[in-house]
Amino acid sequence: MPLTYHYCSLQTACAIVSNASLRLCDITKSNDSAEITYGYAAASASLDRAGLISGHGAALRFTDDWTDLLRPEYRTLLREALTEHVLPPNRLCYAACLSEVGDQLSQWRAYGDDGRGVALGFDLSPFAHARPSFTVGDDDGHPLQTHMMTMYRPIVYGHERSAAYFDALASRMARDVHDLRVADAAHRDAIRARLLDATLEFIASTAFCKKRFFHEECEWRLAVWGPNANVGGFETLQDALVRALPRRFPRIVTSARCGVLPRVDRLVPTIDLGLDLGATLRAVIIGPRCAASAQDIRMLLAGAGVHDVDIVHSRGTYR
Repeated sequence: MPLTYHYCSLQTACAIVSNASLRLCDITKSNDSAEITYGYAAASASLDRAGLISGHGAALRFTDDWTDLLRPEYRTLLREALTEHVLPPNRLCYAACLSEVGDQLSQWRAYGDDGRGVALGFDLSPFAHARPSFTVGDDDGHPLQTHMMTMYRPIVYGHERSAAYFDALASRMARDVHDLRVADAAHRDAIRARLLDATLEFIASTAFCKKRFFHEECEWRLAVWGPNANVGGFETLQDALVRALPRRFPRIVTSARCGVLPRVDRLVPTIDLGLDLGATLRAVIIGPRCAASAQDIRMLLAGAGVHDVDIVHSRGTYR
């Protein structure tokens, strides 16, 4: 799996290294005004082609009432997702954006302080290998919610690739629906759980599709779905989530903390994800207009106990 690069200013790089954490922000506050809605349009079209839904918006219906095979609360979240573009399961999606490309002019201009910053190269492969949904519990280990989610994967760009991506997921759901209808009682619970996981992953994948306009960013996204702020027990679920993340990823996640960040005219919900930088930070590319030396970067990293990191200068001549 390739390293992925987080372009940032020197100030942000110092904060990431000194705090050993990466900040994930509410995805709906990103710089893409079509965030999520573009993915939902592709997802709905694929469900239609798979014969699982018909109609759109308030007129949408689930063919042959297959959602009756799901628990009532999951039927509700699926309908709300497809008709109102509500994030799964009716909650915030926190994300950090990285790129497969570590030295690209447009990225330096947009995210690397116009070339004066750095690109931090991370190995976040444990996130990619984990099953998307998981359960969080209270202090005594009793389950509180069974479908919290994390995902780490590349963005799919453009109409054709998005359609192919969701067609494959919709076909998987259609097979689960068929298997559930014909299964004997002994196997239904297992298939129903499989269908629920497929449905949640399908909806969550709407956060991983963007217009081709953004394709040169070659983005990978690390996403965590937090609890619904409009339900009772929100604080309890939020606390359970931040406790669960280090247990779920013990090799690389050291802590997690929720907060709210002021940004011009709005407040942005965040998760600061503590990382073992010794296990995850593999490279630093110094921007083409950055005056920091490789020795400066080594001193910054050494102060945080981080060693064996490749440090190189951008090959660009941008000034």
